[in-house]
Amino acid sequence: MEKMKDAPVPEGEEPKSDVEIVEEVLKTEVKKSTCLRNVGLKSSSNKSGKGTAAVAAHVHDLEPKLERSELQAEVMQEEMAAIKLKAEEYEAARDKELELPRKKSQEQEGKLAHLMALFGAKAS
Repeated sequence: MEKMKDAPVPEGEEPKSDVEIVEEVLKTEVKKSTCLRNVGLKSSSNKSGKGTAAVAAHVHDLEPKLERSELQAEVMQEEMAAIKLKAEEYEAARDKELELPRKKSQEQEGKLAHLMALFGAKAS
C-alpha cells in the first residue's frame, strides 16, 4: 500500500485516495489468500468483491464526516485560544485594578507609621 501511495502520479491525473488504494489492495490480496482453503473452506469471490465494495463505500461515506469533525475540532481549538487570551487579558486588568488599592494601603500604612513615630517621640 505504501508503494502505491508513494508512486508518482502521471500528469493530468489526481492521486488515488487512501480508500481507492485500500480497495485495490484488498481486491488483489483477497484473491490470493489461501487462508480459507487451508482451513477447508472455499472462498466466494463474488461475496468478497461485494464485501470489499461495501466496505469501500462505507469508508467513502465516512470520509466527509471525518473531515467535518476535523474542521469542528480546529474551530474549537481556535475558540479555546480566543477564550484563553480573553481570560489572560481579564486577569491582567484585574491585577491592574487591585494594584491601586494596594498602593493606597501601603501609603496609608506608611503615614500611620510616620504618625505613630511622631506621637511616640512626643510622648517620651
